[in-house]
Amino acid sequence: MDADTFPAELRVLAVDDDPVCLKILERQLKYCNYNATVVSDARTALDMLREKKDGNQFDLVISDIVMPNMDGFKLLELIGLEMDLPVISKAGPRSNPFSHFYACHSSDRADNSNHENL
Repeated sequence: MDADTFPAELRVLAVDDDPVCLKILERQLKYCNYNATVVSDARTALDMLREKKDGNQFDLVISDIVMPNMDGFKLLELIGLEMDLPVISKAGPRSNPFSHFYACHSSDRADNSNHENL
């Protein structure tokens, strides 16, 4: 895809604890002429977003789902409650975000074997 078809200068905050995935995402965003800021954990991202909330520093957040300390679901929830900012959530190639979601957010251990059919 030609980089000319993307809106230039979009300010994107990318969040991923995997340094390889983060570097690949950063390169792809820069290829599309986006201004990419990368951080390796959700708490840092949230602090940065809160600090710059009034200044509207970012147009979009792209976040991994499965991360230590604060997962992408919690980050998405807090951004939704505190800011008017679109978020794209993604899962790394070796993770199963459905099992992580069920483990964190279910009162009983849900059977997530059918998540591929969603």
